[in-house]
Amino acid sequence: MIKFKSLLCILYVILTICTASFIVISGVHNEKIPTESLELDLSDKFTWGLIDHSQYPTTEEIETINKPLKFGKQNLCKIVGLGGHFIWLKAEFTLPEELQYKDLGLFITYIHFANKVWINGNFAGQSGSFPPTETSQLYLPGIYNLPKESLNSNGKNTILIQVYNHGKGEISGKAFVSTQYRSKRAAKITSFWNTYNYMFYIGGMFASMILFLFLFILHHHKPAYIWFAVLNLCTIVFCSTLFAPAMPFVHEILGIPFYKFYRTSLCFTGIVDFALWISFARNYIALPRKKYLDIIRVVILTAQIIILYSTHNYDELISITKIEFFLTFIHILIFINCVIRGILIPACRYRAINITICLAPFVLSVIADIIVRGFLGITTLPFFSYFGWQLNIISYLFMLSHSHASALEKNEYLNKNLQEEVRKQTENLHESNERLLERIHRSNIDLQMASVVQQRLFQAPHKSYKGWDIAVSYDPLSEVSGDFFDFYGLGTTLDGMCLFDVSGHGVAASLVTMLSKSIVYNAFQKSRFYDVPISKCLLDVNHDLIVAKGAIDNYMTGIMMRIREFKENDECNIDYSNAGHPRPIIYRAESGECEEIVGNRDSEQCGAIGMYNVDVKFRDVSFSMNKDDILVTFTDGLTEAENLQHEIFGRERIMEILKENHSKSAHHILNELTYAVKFFVAEADRKDDITIIVMKREDSKDFLEALDSD
Repeated sequence: MIKFKSLLCILYVILTICTASFIVISGVHNEKIPTESLELDLSDKFTWGLIDHSQYPTTEEIETINKPLKFGKQNLCKIVGLGGHFIWLKAEFTLPEELQYKDLGLFITYIHFANKVWINGNFAGQSGSFPPTETSQLYLPGIYNLPKESLNSNGKNTILIQVYNHGKGEISGKAFVSTQYRSKRAAKITSFWNTYNYMFYIGGMFASMILFLFLFILHHHKPAYIWFAVLNLCTIVFCSTLFAPAMPFVHEILGIPFYKFYRTSLCFTGIVDFALWISFARNYIALPRKKYLDIIRVVILTAQIIILYSTHNYDELISITKIEFFLTFIHILIFINCVIRGILIPACRYRAINITICLAPFVLSVIADIIVRGFLGITTLPFFSYFGWQLNIISYLFMLSHSHASALEKNEYLNKNLQEEVRKQTENLHESNERLLERIHRSNIDLQMASVVQQRLFQAPHKSYKGWDIAVSYDPLSEVSGDFFDFYGLGTTLDGMCLFDVSGHGVAASLVTMLSKSIVYNAFQKSRFYDVPISKCLLDVNHDLIVAKGAIDNYMTGIMMRIREFKENDECNIDYSNAGHPRPIIYRAESGECEEIVGNRDSEQCGAIGMYNVDVKFRDVSFSMNKDDILVTFTDGLTEAENLQHEIFGRERIMEILKENHSKSAHHILNELTYAVKFFVAEADRKDDITIIVMKREDSKDFLEALDSD
């Protein structure tokens, strides 16, 4: 692909030729429109005078309108100052024989702010409107009818123009009297070059905005696209002032005052354009964000907007121009800072140079406007800055398009050259996959065997215990699990139970479970024999497991319970201790409510089991269970199960299921819990093993009667 700079140079040559041709043609039409019929030039015949009222002047006042006017070189605002004053212009002429006894027209290239025209004391028309509903036709030419009845065909004719000078007053270009056809034709040509042609640019910017909006939707990782799209949108609104007089709905239908429309569409969008431009440049260059610069930009932009909307009329708007330009200059300094930082960073240097080159047309056009309008006083040419900004936008469009096309071409190149390499690698991968599949097959067989062994080790009790209805769900995430449980009893008497959850998943966790089973069993039997607190039993498990597993990193959380003998009222006391495990939930038949088993919060509780060189302390808790009470213990795979919306199953759902099914058997309650969690998770991926144990108290005497009957 041809280098970006070469393409950009070709683009600039083409755009410069087109722009220069446009400006030359526009200037020719504004200054020296080809003569198809006789036209009477009035440009050097105007005089001016100050008559600061809105009524038609008296004869004596008309005589005072006699000061020479430098047509097109003398801003009327400089004559009368700010404040909404009226200035009167006068031109006297006699008609040549070719224009006598005809309906004529007065053409003026540019007259601002608003004006009314009289010919020999007869009203001939107006452009814009005076207070209280001020409007201006901006860059549209002035065209006024001079009917033959109002003209002195054989004598002197006097044209009086009342100009409302509000913030800016100016008359320039060309002024002549000719036939109505010639005057209207000149007005149409001038309107096109000064106003309507900008619609072509706006159409292009609108298309560019839509294009890069869609590109941003497809490429979220490139924020420069959305900033460029918004920059185009803001520029469209900015340029709308150029043909605002051709949109009567703005003032007449919507009722928007001209000043407010002008303040928002031109001034506000002009300010925001610079802010968007800097955001686009920073994102395109891909500079690291500096928070203080963002804060400064926000403060400056906010100050500019507050100052802008504190104005109440056109004069105040003109008076704040210097302040706004100064604050905008600070924005420009921030942009320069971004470019310099980009050039100093090797990864950003190329983009920083590109965006600087693309800015050249706008900088040159601003300098041209300052020279032509500020120093030379020529106001008949179009604003170079408008064209410079359009060239700037087109350059950015070309720059982004070139970057996007370069990325696509690079991808195509890689695709073509990598096809052969991909084929070779595919063959290698195929052979490797076959070997890998064979190893996976052997590993799966080993895992299945390990799963069978583990499930036989951790089974629900095969016999019934007196006073208890027990159901267990053991659902590993894979073939082997990191959860394990056990029940301890002598004959039909249940002495205790445990539930542990080893950290991690897979084979490593399952090996720790099988190692821990015997350690936990021995510790429980020892604690029961010596009747030591259940928390001491967990401390022994912690010590023995650390010694047994050595350098293995896995640790585990868990709970252990010792179940005491039934009392005469069939109440059963349970000693319980928790090592960082989810707290069990108990349903109380007497109150019909659920609660978590927490115990005394004043006693210290910290740590899990099997963590080397970490001090742990476990709390002893005692609680009782009566007939029809239900105890549910579980691993965190149940409460932390997530659905597709990343909601967790939680404890409230467990409690609701216990309340709704408390009269049912332990197996029924367990089935409801497992169904509820599977329905909740649905298509989402599980992340952990799930073990649930439901223990429901039954009448111990009924159990004894059943044995007797046997």
